[in-house]
Amino acid sequence: MGLTHLIPLIVFFLSAALADVEFTSPTRGTVIKAGDVVTALWKNSGTDFHIADLVQYDLYLCAGGDNPGSYEDVAVLIKDGLFARGNSVSFKIDPEAGGNEPNAYFLKMVASGADLSFVSHSDRFTLIDMTGDFPPNLVGGIRSINEGHEQGELRKRQAAGAYTIPYQLQTGPTRYAPMAKKPGSTIPAANKTPTPQFPTSAYDIATTYLSTPSVQTTVSASLTYSVSSVENTASPAPHPHDAKMRRFLERWKD
Repeated sequence: MGLTHLIPLIVFFLSAALADVEFTSPTRGTVIKAGDVVTALWKNSGTDFHIADLVQYDLYLCAGGDNPGSYEDVAVLIKDGLFARGNSVSFKIDPEAGGNEPNAYFLKMVASGADLSFVSHSDRFTLIDMTGDFPPNLVGGIRSINEGHEQGELRKRQAAGAYTIPYQLQTGPTRYAPMAKKPGSTIPAANKTPTPQFPTSAYDIATTYLSTPSVQTTVSASLTYSVSSVENTASPAPHPHDAKMRRFLERWKD
Protein backbone atom coordinates (compact mmCIF):
# COMPACT_ATOMS: atom_id res chain seq x y z
CA MET A 1 0.00 0.00 0.00
CA GLY A 2 1.43 3.39 -0.98
CA LEU A 3 1.82 6.24 1.49
CA THR A 4 -0.85 8.30 -0.28
CA HIS A 5 -3.36 5.52 0.37
CA LEU A 6 -2.16 4.90 3.91
CA ILE A 7 -2.65 8.46 5.21
CA PRO A 8 -6.45 8.63 4.55
CA LEU A 9 -6.81 5.21 6.18
CA ILE A 10 -4.96 6.41 9.30
CA VAL A 11 -7.13 9.52 9.49
CA PHE A 12 -10.23 7.35 9.19
CA PHE A 13 -9.26 5.10 12.11
CA LEU A 14 -8.28 8.09 14.26
CA SER A 15 -11.69 9.62 13.59
CA ALA A 16 -13.37 6.36 14.52
CA ALA A 17 -11.51 6.32 17.82
CA LEU A 18 -12.13 9.96 18.76
CA ALA A 19 -15.81 10.38 17.95
CA ASP A 20 -18.44 8.97 20.27
CA VAL A 21 -22.14 9.14 21.15
CA GLU A 22 -23.14 8.85 24.82
CA PHE A 23 -26.46 7.17 25.59
CA THR A 24 -28.51 8.93 28.29
CA SER A 25 -31.40 6.43 28.17
CA PRO A 26 -31.92 3.63 28.97
CA THR A 27 -29.94 4.11 32.16
CA ARG A 28 -28.23 1.44 34.23
CA GLY A 29 -30.70 -0.80 36.05
CA THR A 30 -33.75 0.17 33.96
CA VAL A 31 -36.42 -2.55 33.76
CA ILE A 32 -38.43 -2.65 30.53
CA LYS A 33 -41.41 -4.85 29.70
CA ALA A 34 -41.26 -6.66 26.39
CA GLY A 35 -43.63 -5.14 23.84
CA ASP A 36 -43.61 -1.67 25.42
CA VAL A 37 -42.43 1.33 23.43
CA VAL A 38 -38.81 2.10 24.35
CA THR A 39 -37.11 5.43 23.65
CA ALA A 40 -33.35 5.61 23.34
CA LEU A 41 -31.75 9.02 23.95
CA TRP A 42 -28.18 10.11 23.31
CA LYS A 43 -25.93 13.16 23.28
CA ASN A 44 -22.49 14.19 22.14
CA SER A 45 -19.85 12.75 24.47
CA GLY A 46 -17.67 15.87 24.38
CA THR A 47 -14.99 14.63 21.98
CA ASP A 48 -13.55 16.68 19.12
CA PHE A 49 -16.32 15.50 16.81
CA HIS A 50 -19.95 16.54 17.10
CA ILE A 51 -23.13 14.62 16.34
CA ALA A 52 -23.67 17.12 13.51
CA ASP A 53 -20.72 15.43 11.76
CA LEU A 54 -22.68 12.15 11.63
CA VAL A 55 -25.20 11.11 9.00
CA GLN A 56 -26.76 7.74 9.79
CA TYR A 57 -26.73 4.85 12.26
CA ASP A 58 -27.86 1.30 12.84
CA LEU A 59 -29.17 0.39 16.29
CA TYR A 60 -28.96 -3.16 17.67
CA LEU A 61 -30.19 -4.93 20.79
CA CYS A 62 -27.31 -6.87 22.32
CA ALA A 63 -27.23 -9.45 25.10
CA GLY A 64 -24.51 -11.29 26.99
CA GLY A 65 -21.33 -10.44 28.86
CA ASP A 66 -18.63 -7.86 28.27
CA ASN A 67 -15.92 -9.97 26.68
CA PRO A 68 -15.78 -10.81 22.94
CA GLY A 69 -17.61 -14.04 22.28
CA SER A 70 -19.78 -13.67 25.39
CA TYR A 71 -22.29 -11.29 23.78
CA GLU A 72 -23.95 -10.84 20.39
CA ASP A 73 -26.61 -8.87 18.53
CA VAL A 74 -30.01 -10.46 19.17
CA ALA A 75 -32.16 -7.98 17.21
CA VAL A 76 -31.89 -5.13 14.70
CA LEU A 77 -33.91 -2.25 16.15
CA ILE A 78 -33.26 0.55 13.65
CA LYS A 79 -31.67 0.27 10.19
CA ASP A 80 -30.27 3.35 8.40
CA GLY A 81 -31.53 5.80 11.01
CA LEU A 82 -30.78 9.48 10.33
CA PHE A 83 -29.15 11.78 12.91
CA ALA A 84 -30.90 14.72 11.23
CA ARG A 85 -34.16 13.52 12.82
CA GLY A 86 -32.87 14.19 16.35
CA ASN A 87 -31.05 12.57 19.24
CA SER A 88 -33.70 9.98 20.08
CA VAL A 89 -35.58 7.11 18.53
CA SER A 90 -38.45 4.88 19.71
CA PHE A 91 -39.00 1.20 19.01
CA LYS A 92 -40.52 -2.01 20.36
CA ILE A 93 -38.56 -5.12 21.36
CA ASP A 94 -39.71 -8.53 20.17
CA PRO A 95 -40.34 -10.79 23.21
CA GLU A 96 -38.74 -13.71 21.34
CA ALA A 97 -35.38 -11.90 21.07
CA GLY A 98 -34.02 -13.43 24.29
CA GLY A 99 -34.57 -14.49 27.88
CA ASN A 100 -35.32 -12.75 31.19
CA GLU A 101 -31.87 -12.74 32.78
CA PRO A 102 -31.31 -9.50 34.77
CA ASN A 103 -28.91 -6.90 33.32
CA ALA A 104 -28.62 -9.02 30.18
CA TYR A 105 -29.23 -6.35 27.55
CA PHE A 106 -27.63 -3.19 26.15
CA LEU A 107 -27.89 -1.13 22.97
CA LYS A 108 -25.21 -0.89 20.30
CA MET A 109 -25.09 1.97 17.82
CA VAL A 110 -22.97 1.80 14.67
CA ALA A 111 -22.79 5.39 13.40
CA SER A 112 -21.16 6.87 10.34
CA GLY A 113 -20.53 10.15 8.57
CA ALA A 114 -18.09 11.58 6.07
CA ASP A 115 -14.77 9.78 6.79
CA LEU A 116 -16.14 8.91 10.22
CA SER A 117 -17.38 5.67 11.78
CA PHE A 118 -17.61 4.28 15.32
CA VAL A 119 -19.54 2.03 17.71
CA SER A 120 -21.17 3.10 21.01
CA HIS A 121 -22.92 1.09 23.72
CA SER A 122 -25.57 1.98 26.28
CA ASP A 123 -25.72 1.00 29.93
CA ARG A 124 -27.12 -2.43 30.76
CA PHE A 125 -30.82 -2.89 31.41
CA THR A 126 -33.29 -5.71 32.09
CA LEU A 127 -36.13 -6.96 29.89
CA ILE A 128 -39.03 -8.84 31.49
CA ASP A 129 -41.85 -10.96 29.99
CA MET A 130 -39.43 -12.21 27.33
CA THR A 131 -40.33 -15.56 25.77
CA GLY A 132 -37.05 -16.47 24.08
CA ASP A 133 -33.93 -18.22 25.30
CA PHE A 134 -30.20 -17.46 25.36
CA PRO A 135 -27.53 -19.84 24.07
CA PRO A 136 -25.10 -21.16 26.73
CA ASN A 137 -22.29 -18.72 25.85
CA LEU A 138 -24.57 -15.70 26.42
CA VAL A 139 -25.96 -17.14 29.66
CA GLY A 140 -22.40 -17.61 30.96
CA GLY A 141 -21.47 -14.03 30.03
CA ILE A 142 -24.59 -12.58 31.67
CA ARG A 143 -24.08 -14.53 34.88
CA SER A 144 -20.43 -13.47 35.09
CA ILE A 145 -21.56 -9.83 34.83
CA ASN A 146 -24.16 -10.27 37.58
CA GLU A 147 -21.75 -12.17 39.84
CA GLY A 148 -19.20 -9.37 39.46
CA HIS A 149 -21.91 -6.82 40.30
CA GLU A 150 -22.94 -8.75 43.42
CA GLN A 151 -19.32 -9.01 44.57
CA GLY A 152 -18.87 -5.27 44.03
CA GLU A 153 -21.99 -4.52 46.09
CA LEU A 154 -20.76 -6.87 48.83
CA ARG A 155 -17.41 -5.04 48.96
CA LYS A 156 -19.27 -1.74 49.23
CA ARG A 157 -21.38 -3.04 52.13
CA GLN A 158 -18.31 -4.44 53.88
CA ALA A 159 -16.45 -1.15 53.47
CA ALA A 160 -19.49 0.79 54.74
CA GLY A 161 -19.44 -1.33 57.90
CA ALA A 162 -15.74 -0.63 58.40
CA TYR A 163 -16.44 3.12 58.65
CA THR A 164 -18.49 2.53 61.81
CA ILE A 165 -15.60 0.94 63.72
CA PRO A 166 -13.74 3.47 65.92
CA TYR A 167 -10.45 4.36 64.25
CA GLN A 168 -8.31 3.40 67.24
CA LEU A 169 -9.86 -0.09 67.29
CA GLN A 170 -9.03 -0.85 63.64
CA THR A 171 -6.07 -2.94 62.57
CA GLY A 172 -4.22 -3.51 59.32
CA PRO A 173 -2.46 -1.17 56.87
CA THR A 174 -5.76 0.36 55.63
CA ARG A 175 -8.00 2.23 58.07
CA TYR A 176 -11.44 3.78 57.55
CA ALA A 177 -12.57 7.20 58.74
CA PRO A 178 -16.22 8.35 58.97
CA MET A 179 -17.70 11.00 56.74
CA ALA A 180 -17.24 14.57 57.93
CA LYS A 181 -20.40 15.95 59.47
CA LYS A 182 -22.37 18.65 57.70
CA PRO A 183 -21.40 22.18 58.85
CA GLY A 184 -23.83 23.92 61.14
CA SER A 185 -26.10 26.73 59.99
CA THR A 186 -24.97 29.17 62.72
CA ILE A 187 -21.65 30.53 63.94
CA PRO A 188 -20.99 29.93 67.67
CA ALA A 189 -20.17 32.83 69.94
CA ALA A 190 -16.50 33.83 70.15
CA ASN A 191 -16.29 32.98 73.83
CA LYS A 192 -17.76 29.49 73.36
CA THR A 193 -15.39 26.55 73.30
CA PRO A 194 -15.92 24.51 70.08
CA THR A 195 -16.89 20.87 70.44
CA PRO A 196 -14.96 18.31 68.32
CA GLN A 197 -17.10 16.34 65.87
CA PHE A 198 -15.37 13.10 66.85
CA PRO A 199 -13.29 12.02 69.86
CA THR A 200 -9.54 12.42 69.52
CA SER A 201 -7.41 9.37 68.82
CA ALA A 202 -4.94 8.09 71.38
CA TYR A 203 -1.31 8.93 70.70
CA ASP A 204 2.13 8.73 72.30
CA ILE A 205 4.75 11.45 72.11
CA ALA A 206 7.87 10.11 70.43
CA THR A 207 11.09 10.40 72.44
CA THR A 208 13.14 8.09 70.19
CA TYR A 209 13.11 7.02 66.56
CA LEU A 210 9.84 5.31 65.70
CA SER A 211 9.37 2.05 63.85
CA THR A 212 7.91 1.85 60.33
CA PRO A 213 4.29 3.12 60.35
CA SER A 214 1.73 0.34 60.41
CA VAL A 215 -1.01 2.46 58.81
CA GLN A 216 -0.38 3.06 55.12
CA THR A 217 -3.76 4.34 53.91
CA THR A 218 -6.78 6.03 55.46
CA VAL A 219 -10.00 5.95 53.43
CA SER A 220 -12.70 8.48 54.35
CA ALA A 221 -16.36 7.77 53.67
CA SER A 222 -17.76 9.66 50.68
CA LEU A 223 -19.90 12.72 51.37
CA THR A 224 -23.65 12.17 50.98
CA TYR A 225 -24.40 15.89 51.02
CA SER A 226 -23.26 18.95 49.08
CA VAL A 227 -22.39 22.41 50.33
CA SER A 228 -22.89 25.65 48.40
CA SER A 229 -21.76 29.16 49.31
CA VAL A 230 -23.75 32.38 48.90
CA GLU A 231 -22.74 36.00 49.28
CA ASN A 232 -23.70 37.71 52.52
CA THR A 233 -25.45 40.86 51.32
CA ALA A 234 -26.35 42.15 54.82
CA SER A 235 -24.77 45.44 55.88
CA PRO A 236 -22.18 45.15 58.65
CA ALA A 237 -23.37 45.96 62.15
CA PRO A 238 -22.21 49.34 63.50
CA HIS A 239 -19.15 49.29 65.72
CA PRO A 240 -18.55 51.72 68.64
CA HIS A 241 -15.12 52.63 67.28
CA ASP A 242 -16.52 53.67 63.90
CA ALA A 243 -17.73 57.07 65.18
CA LYS A 244 -14.39 57.75 66.90
CA MET A 245 -12.46 56.90 63.76
CA ARG A 246 -14.73 59.11 61.68
CA ARG A 247 -14.12 62.08 64.00
CA PHE A 248 -10.37 61.39 63.92
CA LEU A 249 -10.31 61.42 60.15
CA GLU A 250 -12.38 64.61 60.01
CA ARG A 251 -9.60 66.41 61.94
CA TRP A 252 -7.14 65.82 59.13
CA LYS A 253 -9.31 67.11 56.32
CA ASP A 254 -8.01 70.23 54.59
